[in-house]
Amino acid sequence: MPGTACAATPSSSSQVTLKVLVLNAWHGGTKVPGGVGMIADIIRESGASLVLIPEATETTPDIVATLNAHGLNFQHGTTGDSAIISAYPIGEATPLPGMTKAIVRVGAVEIAAYAAHLEYRWYATYLPRGYGPGAPSGEFSEHGWAKIPSGPVTDTARVARVNEDSGRPQAIAQFLEDADNERRHGRVVIMGGDFNEPSALDWTSRTAQLFDHNGVVLPWASTQALGDAGFVDAYRHQHPDPATHPGFTWPASNPLVEANELSWAREADERDRIDFVFHHPDHRLRLTDARLAGPRESIVRSQRVVESGKDSFVLAEMPWPTDHKAVLAIYTVHG
Repeated sequence: MPGTACAATPSSSSQVTLKVLVLNAWHGGTKVPGGVGMIADIIRESGASLVLIPEATETTPDIVATLNAHGLNFQHGTTGDSAIISAYPIGEATPLPGMTKAIVRVGAVEIAAYAAHLEYRWYATYLPRGYGPGAPSGEFSEHGWAKIPSGPVTDTARVARVNEDSGRPQAIAQFLEDADNERRHGRVVIMGGDFNEPSALDWTSRTAQLFDHNGVVLPWASTQALGDAGFVDAYRHQHPDPATHPGFTWPASNPLVEANELSWAREADERDRIDFVFHHPDHRLRLTDARLAGPRESIVRSQRVVESGKDSFVLAEMPWPTDHKAVLAIYTVHG
């Protein structure tokens, strides 16, 4: 499935293959030597023509310049620390809480594209694993990111309350309001990024005793709200079983970085799928595939572990610039 540089070239036909890549750039590719070039190489080799980048920082113009030095014609829009890179014409970027939005024209179809990087603190998914959520205030703030002496917190009401305090669900609520307006204007809506929050479709009875969930079943608020509003989680739609296809995107094993520097809960299995591509159903848009991109290894209890599930990976052998795996969703756009 890896593409070539020409795969990112816009087509004038009425049916276009649109590859959407979500790639957390880990401080704009500055955490590993040559990271900016690696990001450009990943985009090029994936064949992606719409790239949603959390943690883009100020290096986005350098990424685009590196791409275009290969004869491509990418443009970008950036607000805050999220960026949208597009091989198609792109309008001015505008900010939303935790997101960047831009209108991308694919043939005759206008797509409202959103790149998200939601609050990383109040990381409530650590509580059932027995670690503090990094909350600067409120419940459990006394633990920081450290191990909780009393052990895992499995009271779902308390976990959900800390998650709510993060502001992530509120950011999604504002996105949904904005996306409704874009849809009323006839636009297709695609959103993706790093939520710093798992999926309601992943912490189910199927996984309650896996991955250090410690029996917790929780409809995580942000993705639950998206699902309730009709949005489709591209990866989980294509791979519906979270036990056989967990789709973990963090923490990825990066061989250029010491394993203990990639973990924040060093004695736990902290793996989660926190990077997503979502779309709202539209007759002009058809999802055909979704894969993980990046290393097959993850970090578990500070050790590098090869994933044993049935997830399929692309670009697994490429030099990797980040501590996240990427998500590649393939669409057909009609219009």
